[in-house]
Amino acid sequence: MARSPLYHEAIGAYNAGNLVLALQLMEDAARQGDPVACFEVALWHNGTDGMPADKVRSKQWLVRFVQLAEDGDPEAQWEVGQNYRFGNLLPQNTKRANHWLERSAEGGYGEAQHHLASFLRRGAYGYPVDEDASEMWYRRAFEQDHPETLYLFALRKFEDGRPTDEAIRLLKKAAEKGFHHAECVLASYMH
Repeated sequence: MARSPLYHEAIGAYNAGNLVLALQLMEDAARQGDPVACFEVALWHNGTDGMPADKVRSKQWLVRFVQLAEDGDPEAQWEVGQNYRFGNLLPQNTKRANHWLERSAEGGYGEAQHHLASFLRRGAYGYPVDEDASEMWYRRAFEQDHPETLYLFALRKFEDGRPTDEAIRLLKKAAEKGFHHAECVLASYMH
């Protein structure tokens, strides 16, 4: 999901060293339901990134962040799962991380679908290796035009180490969506 203009303004203010304005703008973006903004505000109020600590407000924004996931926002579900996976403000818990990942994937969030497919292919994070389920989730992410999945499907379309027309089309699509590896592969074949 693309971040809101408020979110980008907040990051700009933060990068310019105007922490008071950055926090105000990020809170405005969070109030509008941006799950990433909710997490950033919770993190900033936790006393990180040079912000003054306010543990009560940090907890309030963390609760709002999780509430967005519980209310069915697939991006929020993905983000909450990632925070459980890596222990960022939420306690590290693979079982909870996987729960939120699956809910997000089922809700149609391409990033979650791609990662669930990858975990099932490799047997990572407590998932068993399941090639059929992995392929199903990759297909669903592909249907969402998930950039990294487009790239992987493009690589499947190479013949004798060379990209087919379909591979080039998929690489271009992934590159247009900002996937850097696709840009690099295209550059190596398009000279």
